[in-house]
Amino acid sequence: MNINIQKILCPVDFSEPGRYAFDYACAVARRHSASLELLHVAQPSAYAEDELPPGEISYEESYRLQLQQLADEADCPAEVSMIAGIPYIEIINRAEHIRADMIVIGTHGRTGIKHFMIGSVAERVVRAAGCPVLTVRHPDFNVKQGE
Repeated sequence: MNINIQKILCPVDFSEPGRYAFDYACAVARRHSASLELLHVAQPSAYAEDELPPGEISYEESYRLQLQQLADEADCPAEVSMIAGIPYIEIINRAEHIRADMIVIGTHGRTGIKHFMIGSVAERVVRAAGCPVLTVRHPDFNVKQGE
């Protein structure tokens, strides 16, 4: 079987697990000479419309700068995009739109009541994506069952 990976989508939430997944995505991209797209999905907020004090940048601009900084660190071709919406839906839609061959996504590894209350973007992406999904858990975020 010949596996051809040309385009990788890596959702970024700026957490440590997300950064760890970014490192994996870069390694896979290098190995397969693939391009990488970094995606941040911002959930809309009523506070996002508030006026900013002079000289301060918006959350959107701050996220764009952080995304670009990551792209500049990647040692493979990398693009950035930012979308407002529900994270797992927008990740799946973006993967379909760019015809991603793989999604590499970090997971916080929540279980038990925290998982039930918060949900898992990574789990929802795995269940609904039309391409393979590599979930990456940061070694410092291993949790005990039931937490």
